[in-house]
Amino acid sequence: MQKKNPIKAIVWDLDGTLIHFKIDYLRARKIAIEILKKFGVPKPLLTVRISILENMKFAKEFFEKEGFSKDRINEIIEEVDNEINKIEYEAAINATMINGIDQVLEFAKNKDLKQAIFTFNTKKNAEISLKNVNLLRYFNIILGRDNVTNLKPHPDHLTHICKLLNVKPDEILVIGDNLRDIEAAINVGAQSIATHTKLAKVETLQMADTIIKENEIPLKLIEEIEKLL
Repeated sequence: MQKKNPIKAIVWDLDGTLIHFKIDYLRARKIAIEILKKFGVPKPLLTVRISILENMKFAKEFFEKEGFSKDRINEIIEEVDNEINKIEYEAAINATMINGIDQVLEFAKNKDLKQAIFTFNTKKNAEISLKNVNLLRYFNIILGRDNVTNLKPHPDHLTHICKLLNVKPDEILVIGDNLRDIEAAINVGAQSIATHTKLAKVETLQMADTIIKENEIPLKLIEEIEKLL
């Protein structure tokens, strides 16, 4: 990995990177689609094969074309969000820690690195899952989808964290298991490590500066972080 500015903070993805968040994605997508269909979104625009966020994007475009007011669209989005929150809560209370990740967090804490989380989950459910696996104490900031307008990989998510941590984007290391995490890092000029955990696809992570396999946590991940100090 090319030597850049020494890092002052680590921004972590949550699900698949720190914890196994056992959410029933198919059930969540089906519920979201049923609500959107109830408000008139044509069935061909919606599919369980894409994320809820992508389905919501198509639905929002449909509502705007149909002349729905901004307030009405927000009410529909809130109804979907409330139902998804219930499913996320079930997953949060059953979350399990990825083996060895606590040792990495402890290492970072001992090196006086600030630590934050950016996640598609709500802040509350993220906190519940972290508390459940006894990791909550390591984080200065947790930003969920309910805390920012534009989610990763949009720069806003990380830019907001940098402002709150009082660090520059090129002073942070982003660690995640999803292409969105790595793209977010690239979009702000941050350094990145991809963790190739159970659900991650290695071909989507190759944009990262380094890839760490799950069985290389904690030792190799700690080694790579140490190179950036």
